[in-house]
Amino acid sequence: MRSRMLARIALITAMTLNVVRPESRADQPTSQPTTAPAASTVKPGPKYMALRYNDDFSYLDGPEGSYVKDFFDPIKNIHLSRDWTLSLGGEARVRMESETNRNFGTRDPTNDTFLLHRYFLHADLKYRKLARVYAELGDVRVEDRDLPQTPGMENTFDIHQLFADVKFLGEEAPLTLRVGRQEMLYGKERLVSKLDWSNETRRFDGVKLMYSTPKFDVDAFWVKPVMFSNRPFSNPWNTHINEGMNRKIDHWREEQNFYGVYSTYKGIAKHVIDLYFLGLNDRGIFVNANNRFGDLNVYTLGSRFAGTNGNWDYDIEGAGQWGKWVGDEVHAWMMGADGGYTFKSVAMTPRLGAGFDFATGDDTPRDNSHDTFNQLYPLGHAYLGYLDDVARQNIIAPNLNASIKPLKDVTVKLSWFHFWLDSELDALYNAGGNPIRRNVTGSSGNDVGDELDLTINWQVDTHSAVLFGWSHFWPNNFIETSGRSQDADYIYLQYAFKF
Repeated sequence: MRSRMLARIALITAMTLNVVRPESRADQPTSQPTTAPAASTVKPGPKYMALRYNDDFSYLDGPEGSYVKDFFDPIKNIHLSRDWTLSLGGEARVRMESETNRNFGTRDPTNDTFLLHRYFLHADLKYRKLARVYAELGDVRVEDRDLPQTPGMENTFDIHQLFADVKFLGEEAPLTLRVGRQEMLYGKERLVSKLDWSNETRRFDGVKLMYSTPKFDVDAFWVKPVMFSNRPFSNPWNTHINEGMNRKIDHWREEQNFYGVYSTYKGIAKHVIDLYFLGLNDRGIFVNANNRFGDLNVYTLGSRFAGTNGNWDYDIEGAGQWGKWVGDEVHAWMMGADGGYTFKSVAMTPRLGAGFDFATGDDTPRDNSHDTFNQLYPLGHAYLGYLDDVARQNIIAPNLNASIKPLKDVTVKLSWFHFWLDSELDALYNAGGNPIRRNVTGSSGNDVGDELDLTINWQVDTHSAVLFGWSHFWPNNFIETSGRSQDADYIYLQYAFKF
């Protein structure tokens, strides 16, 4: 097992060493003499987007010298004919993780060191601007895990994404219809995220209608979350692992429907305004904060304002929820805010920032009212600590952070979080939305603890990135008096290669 791990790491390292960096390729003379364009007109090389199907390589149709060359240009924007183009790409990522008392010492063994690795390969076939088919295969694995595997750690050889787009009103029309399996993210990913930190990213099967102009983007969608195939269902994030290739492909969750409208206004320079409605219906057997089992129907209405002004950056979002959960009326809300100031003219461009996250909890269990906010499909990781012991549910979480760039492509960031429960009668929920600690009497108070996160991110080149991180959690009164209480540590080292 360990020899296979070392072999995979060696393979990825070899890929990096053999890739010609974009800078060196751009300096090579061309076979045909051309007039060099002004530096301001030269477009950069490839830019890999958070959603890889948004990658745009159309700049390769420009004359030689109008863009920065890249080693992988030959497999991008390939003209199969006058009307058809094909782009190929992918990703290899490996991450070593070491965790100690991640659930405050409640799991045995309390220490575990293991390796996560994933491989994606995609093809993007386009017919002019009128239609496209996007297909992506994935292989996601974990090695040497001693503790039970958590959702998203392993999923071998599966169809990760497969969808078709068509502009049914013509290729210059602003409307596009998408049908199939797809990743989704909106805004700052507080409520809808592809969850890229997970070894297996989040996907949905369904249909989406997209309207896009220079000032407005509006998406209307109806989808179902994709679950791992042939695995018993207990909740939307908890599955067990199925080994080998003798199994069905992943399938959507039949009982759940997720739908909504997400709009973005881009008419203010360097700013965006989002307005959205999201609906979630599930006929499964879930347990709410009032300890009742049954169907869930929750609706979310929210807005977000974000932008930059000089050296300042800011992002503010709020949302309210209503609906029913097993007959209990849902009344909940959340807000999140982040901002900072970057000293752009100072060495190492330091940035000082602060944030605040709040989501309601249930103050009075068994009162026919459910007040715990439902975080839907979030990326809590970036806002509530890398240890993932806290969710956007029943939480009050201020944070302070600072970052510097000791080198042009290296960013060092330190973040401190403090956590309180909104309601001491409700639970502490982890990043997956599962309750991990609760005192039904409220006698443990609401002071959960503090977390410190250190990250060092090195963008080696266009294709390669290295990330190191360390997190430590100091439990306070709520943890100390409601069960086992041990400081938690989490260390990780990640290498990612994209092409």
